[in-house]
Amino acid sequence: MKYVGKIVGKRTGIRIFLLHVLPPLPPELVEHGGSENPRKEARLDVDQKAEQNRWVSIANKASQKRLDEARALLRTAGVSTGAVKGLTCEPGANQEAADVILDMARECKCRTIVVGRESVAWFQKLFNEQLADELHRRGKEFTVWAIE
Repeated sequence: MKYVGKIVGKRTGIRIFLLHVLPPLPPELVEHGGSENPRKEARLDVDQKAEQNRWVSIANKASQKRLDEARALLRTAGVSTGAVKGLTCEPGANQEAADVILDMARECKCRTIVVGRESVAWFQKLFNEQLADELHRRGKEFTVWAIE
């Protein structure tokens, strides 16, 4: 985000959409073992939905914190508060992060997509590299930056 702040800094007439795509639900929250007893099955469904909602709520709070930190970095770089909008999205069924990002970029009429990467576990780093590659491949109408 610091890099983006350096590039856009005090420029006027820009809009920045910060998008955080929530990861998919953990597998243990997607399906339960089920039951042949209809009442028990209904209770398992209710419990599972409650756990999914709790997981999404926690993920949204973490996302909001990251978006707030990014906004603060951009403000420090001179980007006006009104130029920055933060959004959190949950991918739909069978929807990948690249789909969500490209759909949102089109909806918001963006011209540039910036994918940030942090020092994280190797799996997350690999995921982000694949995401950047996918955006480059599929987002031909956008300028795509993959930054550290």
